[in-house]
Amino acid sequence: MCGINGFAGKDESLIAEMNRRTAHRGPDFAGVFTDKYVSLGHNLLSIRDASDISHQPYRKDASPWILLFNGQIYNTSALRSELGEGTKGVELDTELLYQAIEKYGWDFINHIHGMYAIALYNQAERIIRLYRDPSGQKLLYYYFKDGTFIWSSEIKGILIHKEVAREVDTGAILTAVNIGYIPGERTLFRYIRKLNLSQFVTFDINSKTLSSDYFLSEADHYYPDNVSLAFTKLIEEHLQSKQKIAVNLSGGMDSSLLVHEMSRLGHEIHSYTNYFEEAGDKYNTDALLARRLSKDYGTDHHEIVVTKKAFLENFIDSYSYIEEPNYNITLPAYLQTAKVEGALGDRNRVVLSGDGGDEIFGGYPYYMRSIEMNRQRQLLTPFFFNIIKNWRNNSSFDFGDMLDRWIFFKRFYTRFAQKSDSSFRSILRESSEKFISLYQLKDGPVYPLMLLDRLLWMGGENFIRSDKLYMSQSLELRSPLSYHPFRLYIDNKLGEQDYIGKSSNKAFLRKHYKGKLPDYIVERQDKSGWRSPIASWYNKDFKNLFMDILPTQSGPLIDWTSIRAKVEETHEWPGKYIHLYLSLAILKKEFNLDI
Repeated sequence: MCGINGFAGKDESLIAEMNRRTAHRGPDFAGVFTDKYVSLGHNLLSIRDASDISHQPYRKDASPWILLFNGQIYNTSALRSELGEGTKGVELDTELLYQAIEKYGWDFINHIHGMYAIALYNQAERIIRLYRDPSGQKLLYYYFKDGTFIWSSEIKGILIHKEVAREVDTGAILTAVNIGYIPGERTLFRYIRKLNLSQFVTFDINSKTLSSDYFLSEADHYYPDNVSLAFTKLIEEHLQSKQKIAVNLSGGMDSSLLVHEMSRLGHEIHSYTNYFEEAGDKYNTDALLARRLSKDYGTDHHEIVVTKKAFLENFIDSYSYIEEPNYNITLPAYLQTAKVEGALGDRNRVVLSGDGGDEIFGGYPYYMRSIEMNRQRQLLTPFFFNIIKNWRNNSSFDFGDMLDRWIFFKRFYTRFAQKSDSSFRSILRESSEKFISLYQLKDGPVYPLMLLDRLLWMGGENFIRSDKLYMSQSLELRSPLSYHPFRLYIDNKLGEQDYIGKSSNKAFLRKHYKGKLPDYIVERQDKSGWRSPIASWYNKDFKNLFMDILPTQSGPLIDWTSIRAKVEETHEWPGKYIHLYLSLAILKKEFNLDI
């Protein structure tokens, strides 16, 4: 896991400054390369091999290719077979990736699988190309305006350039106040974009033009037909590391199966879970189940006690690190987890997460609601169903359109936006159409929603949150169940009937792990997640912090005075929606934005 930076043009001091701004992403080494046309920078977090042979920008004499790579390549065994003798004894995935680039040229992308953000420069062609993997676990931002092209793993790396226009993206902000964050390519800034899943952009240095497209990542016959062997291979691939690997353990199926498979492989297991102070069993159900499971599997278990004090101390930083508006109320607790696990705590460098299981096995409650919605549409006819549903919800959705249905399930509290704008729906459609056309294998009431969740939720909120918070502590997060080849394997394996059973979600997964995982995991029906107890914690300290954060005057997009009045009028927690506006206020101040 690393940080990558660059821009078209030569300035050694500026690229070094970009590296300094993203140094937390890779404290082991900061590398720079410049020529007449580009400046490239890299922060190294060494995981797969010794840091002295992992330095980037990665290049070889007499080769036109120069590589910046952030992430992990997991199909290393297949690559060694494809590339031949020159890979014997090579463990560093960066070296294998570079050899694939030398052999296949720009077509290398069809031969690799992993989680990655890549910047690749060909000196002979004077072409720069940026890539983000189909699961979206790694981020890459870029700025393009009037021929100026800059990119970085984080927005702060781009903003140090004086010529960067800080004009806000109104449509992106109104998208955030409608669904709680900004998925797709948009950011707060009109000219700063993030790569979408499976997207690449190409900058031609000679013509100073930028183009964008998507690649189809295929993985036929990647996993054996036997599902048990497929799970084993998946986890084994994600254990590639010369560093200790920890696992975030909750009481859910997804993280529990990681522990089960790690145990079957004989891997030493260091597990972590959050325990909320003075919150009772309601908010600590996951922690109690994780404690029980850790004893059953004999893991080296750590409970991270999240106190009110730590939550308050982490509050502003947790939203600031993400660099994008976010409504997630538990961000300060996630940051506390990363602090304990990471560089200044237990000094882990790699942690596994169960993120992504809901989006391939059918884990969310609204998937079941979608099935019921289909039944009602058949009974009433689509026309009358739309009329009745929209009348009851004061909405205007076409519930036969899966993106409209997804927005209906995800829609957010918009009262404090100064202007009403429905363009966010077209923004989401624009952001999703190409990806969906590449990877949608089947229809139905559940699968299309899962696909939208992978793109708009996982790639647009979950992995942004995870990457920024964990990398702020020099810690790599791996999510095996989000690995794209495994997703394709499961998609081809399961039908709609395998997602939701008669009384529970994740029907296939529960059946597969019945008798392997304990019944108190497999038969558990409630889904709580790591949800902070801020509603019960809320007191004058929280209220004072919220009031300190919120601007005193309204702006062109947000009615800040009404938000302050809403917080001021009650001693109770205002609700989840307030965190989206708090995050906007924090970023407004940090980036000096007029919103």
